[in-house]
Amino acid sequence: MEKNKLYLIKTKRVKDIRNPVRIDYYLKQHFPDTTRNSFQKQIRQGLIRVNEQIVDKGYRVKIGETIRIFSPFKSKLAWIPNPEIKPRVVFEDDVLLVLDKPAGIQVHPATGNYDNTLINGLVAYLEDSNLRPFLVHRLDKFTEGLMVFAKSKTIQEKLGKQFKQGIAGRKYKALVWGRLREPGTIDKPIGRDKQKSPVFRVYDSDEKDGKTAVTHFEIDREFAFHSLVSCKLETGRTHQIRVHFQSLGCPLVGDFEYGGNKILKGLNNPQYLKKMDELLALFKGQALVANELEFKHPISGEQMNFKLDLPDAFVKAIEILEVR
Repeated sequence: MEKNKLYLIKTKRVKDIRNPVRIDYYLKQHFPDTTRNSFQKQIRQGLIRVNEQIVDKGYRVKIGETIRIFSPFKSKLAWIPNPEIKPRVVFEDDVLLVLDKPAGIQVHPATGNYDNTLINGLVAYLEDSNLRPFLVHRLDKFTEGLMVFAKSKTIQEKLGKQFKQGIAGRKYKALVWGRLREPGTIDKPIGRDKQKSPVFRVYDSDEKDGKTAVTHFEIDREFAFHSLVSCKLETGRTHQIRVHFQSLGCPLVGDFEYGGNKILKGLNNPQYLKKMDELLALFKGQALVANELEFKHPISGEQMNFKLDLPDAFVKAIEILEVR
């Protein structure tokens, strides 16, 4: 890489606001995979410019201006190895890997985060074999769980086809606010919330921007004011489980984007409030784990099934909720 050389990776023409908006807020809205802190860091480094000029994080962009985002790397997908990120390998053979992704780590590089993701750790892990990881499916940053990665484009395509056809899939555990007394199916379209992007919302059936979304759930445990549920997706929309349970008035515990990161139900006494503070402190984000994964091996055709024990945060949460 040429010293001090910058590469243009994204150009954004501002045309969708009425009044000037802080540049870090504007960028977060349009590139939701990247945090405002990451954008602020890039702004300080002179990697984000407006009409070719370096600006500060308090700059307010206006209609008609052009934002350009630069990187010291030739491509945001030039996946830089990061040996400090150690993949938790559950299974590996010559053509694929199954990993347990921790909560709190981004899966793949995106604008503003090029070298501190799970993919960057996998690049370093595979470096000696001269192979690279190929992404088959995704998980939200704060969702823990099982993921399969391919070691070639061909295997990626074969596994991806299985997910599209419903041959491959995942099951989830979620801890939600409220008591869900019966199992059920949530069949509600989902789309991006244009007023609150980057979050999503349920759409009415007659609204054109909603996409079909179906979540099946069973109840594993009921507590006084919470439920532990198992979920299986019939579709794979962004934030699907989180949005669907919010639509029932039962957002996931700890979910700061959908209202679950505050005390929503229960008793107004010091003992209960202290327990709920302890509960919320267990989770970095939403209380959600993709704990089961199944697919057919793309070479042998063998049925592959993987299952995780409940993460420590869930175990401790159950202990807290069991205490009367």
